[in-house]
Amino acid sequence: MQPNNRKSRGFNPSSISLATLRERAYNYRWAEVEEGVIPLTAADPDFPVAKEITDAVRNYIKPGVFSYGPPEGLPFFREAISDWYLKTKHVTFHPSLILPVNSAAFGLFLAAMSILSKGDKAIILEPVDFLFRKAIENAGAEVITSRLDKETGEIDEAEIRSLVSPEVKAIFLCNPNNPLGKTMTTADLLTLGKIALEHNLYIVSDEIWADISFDLNFRSIASVCDFIGEKIITVSGLSKNFGLAGLRIGYVAVSDPALYKVIYLASKASSTAYGISTLSQVAGTAALNKGGKWLDDFLIHLKEMRAYVEQRIENIPSLESNHPDSTYLFFPKLRNTSLSSHEMCDYLLKKARVALVPGGKNWFEDSSEGYVRICYATSQPILREAFDKIEEALAQQHNFHAPV
Repeated sequence: MQPNNRKSRGFNPSSISLATLRERAYNYRWAEVEEGVIPLTAADPDFPVAKEITDAVRNYIKPGVFSYGPPEGLPFFREAISDWYLKTKHVTFHPSLILPVNSAAFGLFLAAMSILSKGDKAIILEPVDFLFRKAIENAGAEVITSRLDKETGEIDEAEIRSLVSPEVKAIFLCNPNNPLGKTMTTADLLTLGKIALEHNLYIVSDEIWADISFDLNFRSIASVCDFIGEKIITVSGLSKNFGLAGLRIGYVAVSDPALYKVIYLASKASSTAYGISTLSQVAGTAALNKGGKWLDDFLIHLKEMRAYVEQRIENIPSLESNHPDSTYLFFPKLRNTSLSSHEMCDYLLKKARVALVPGGKNWFEDSSEGYVRICYATSQPILREAFDKIEEALAQQHNFHAPV
């Protein structure tokens, strides 16, 4: 695809409205930082969403009727999710076994609540987003961590096997991984499936990043390990692929009707106290059914930005690139510095006026200390300005004393 075609879809710098972002982009982003700070923080694109989505929402609201939707989700949205997974990931989820929920984050909490109880344990593969720990602990269970190789994203089979006990009920994984930006190998997925089969474990697979895989090497564990299909819970949503974080569109998909019933009852959707809005489902349906071209163009832009950021990181002595193959995140290692992750982010915020996310247990578990996370789902001019400032600030770092 030619660059001018991509730009016509909205991925040129002029399509980004900083005024709108400063008004609406929360969660450590433009609306929450001081004027003049560039936030490369929360994983949320700066670009407007696909026109097909806004057109669908506009057409839906014209009659001015906003009635209740069915508690298990609008049928056409569930069908759209089913079609998307079959078309893009070669996984068959029957629409009746897909539950739309209020964000993928809630889907993760819901999965934990459905399969874990007080006294249970669950293994998480880290570094990984703090929501995994919170979901498991919210269910009253204990978190056990197994470290991924931060250069390759590969699992440690021996360590995982050593952690399995009668109290362990599940393995939670994030594929592709946030913050590493690494896609799990088929071999690792098979290994996890075999361990789960041997010990009768559930596998909860957060696949929110599945559509942002540049080398086309993503495989869902549900497609690789169909021999334990009834024990797999797939959680995903439309915040990363289609930029719809504010609409809080998530879903949980399974292949076992009995497990679906447990999840549905745990969701409290039948009481109308919980559930996903009909407007979000309309937007989500348009994204999945008509937004594929926009996503293709977004991936072209992101691949270019990934190459640009990689080059800039390689020229900074204090950072070492981790070469991500998916997501729109870099997770460089700090080097040639005595600063912790938190101290480095504080320093760059103060001196460079650029906001990053620090590693450390509160964000991505213990093994993430000594790293910082950079989101690059924005324009090249914004990235250029940010990295120019980072380079200048780090060139002065030898004169800096870590904050007390």
